[in-house]
Amino acid sequence: MHRSLAASLIAAIAAGIAAGPAVAADEVALPADQRTALSLSIYADGWALIWDRRAATLVDGANRVAFEGVSRQMLPSSAMLEAAPGLRLVDIDYNFALLTPDALLRRSLGKTVGVVRMHPTTGEETIDKATVLAVSQGVVLKIGDRVETSPPGRLVFYDLPADLRAQPTMLATVASDGGGRKELGLGYLTRGLGWAADYVAQWDTASSRIDLTGRATLTNTTGVDFPGADVALIAGSVRREEQPVPAAPPEAMGRMRAAPMMADAKAMPVRETFADLHLYRVPGKVGLADQQTRQVTLLAANGLPVTRDYVSEAGIAAFRQGGEPQPTHPEVRLRFAAGQPGSGATPLPAGIIRVYATSGEGPPRLVGEDRIDHTPAGAPVTVSPGEAFDVTVLRRQTDFKTAGLPENVSESAWTIEVRNASGKAATVRIVEIAPGDWTVLSETAPHEKQTVDRLVWQVTAPPNGSAQLSYRVRVQL
Repeated sequence: MHRSLAASLIAAIAAGIAAGPAVAADEVALPADQRTALSLSIYADGWALIWDRRAATLVDGANRVAFEGVSRQMLPSSAMLEAAPGLRLVDIDYNFALLTPDALLRRSLGKTVGVVRMHPTTGEETIDKATVLAVSQGVVLKIGDRVETSPPGRLVFYDLPADLRAQPTMLATVASDGGGRKELGLGYLTRGLGWAADYVAQWDTASSRIDLTGRATLTNTTGVDFPGADVALIAGSVRREEQPVPAAPPEAMGRMRAAPMMADAKAMPVRETFADLHLYRVPGKVGLADQQTRQVTLLAANGLPVTRDYVSEAGIAAFRQGGEPQPTHPEVRLRFAAGQPGSGATPLPAGIIRVYATSGEGPPRLVGEDRIDHTPAGAPVTVSPGEAFDVTVLRRQTDFKTAGLPENVSESAWTIEVRNASGKAATVRIVEIAPGDWTVLSETAPHEKQTVDRLVWQVTAPPNGSAQLSYRVRVQL
């Protein structure tokens, strides 16, 4: 669309919004400033349940009410109306016809508009009458006895279509037993509101303890503001069936503004169990504007004992000869319980945990991050922030044979060397993953059968030294 034309459309629409779109004479508008309560139940999958209560002056009998400013991404079929005593719901529908430049132009098809021209010298404006012939691939106008596709001026519109609204609106017909001031509550599901948990773990390597802070990041891309809301965050897995919903407005991408994080422990949400899920009530009223992201602190647990393990996993090449051995570094795995000594345990919603290490002087520094699943209160948490730089594991296949053995049976022998370049002893959990039925024929150290397909050895390498493990295994597929 031509830039001047687009500008004129926007100007015309702005004027129409200021005047307010025409509505049916018997329609009762419920703007946001008539809201008496607002509740947001926000889920981690990008959905939320909105309960919006507003007051209206109704007449006896049928009333057509309009909840203005609902989410642009609402699921219309989920709408619920909670009425005061003496009110009965007759029907409910969602008005998707928004006042946009394209909608205004399409509603003018076959109608008369004005084309404003400005004299290049005097600046005097004149208006020519024009008929809108087409709008599908650019505007086509008939001005007098000629047809133009690029109007030499800006367009003005002489009326505002009654079915176009400045903001998404939920319409409902309610029957009232008597007139007067009454409250109605609208509930609906919407996309565009979500939250995600993330954690900061400050690991004191000297004392082997972790200070854990959990935070919730709230995001609003619904196309509407939610001021002064009661907010509850729902943690857990909620089954969803795919539903067609309006797409997010294009302007929702890439324009996020952040609000300060609420870090005061007194402002942390209050947790409670809720229908096999966990619910976090954010204290006070929360304002969440469209395109806004803000953080709240979920939990804080200090002095959690942590253990560090080195783990090296590999699959046994049961039916082929191994190639040239490649050195690997074992994973660093930190294990701690989701609780604070002396104050009980706490559940951890799924999210990303970032581990910062402190040792001696200097600020905490990032050593890695990992994702954790929903973790019940008191359950162990295992985080793998990265690999051990100074510890190396080298696997060598020293023998392989199938001759003289039954079909689908093989034997292989392995030597695993753990090299330690640090000044402290390092114990590595060697995990070998075996296919089919397996039997260890010989080994230089006893193994543990962790699962049906996992053999585990503990190998300790001295400071600045190395240690070896050898074993022979028979595998049948």
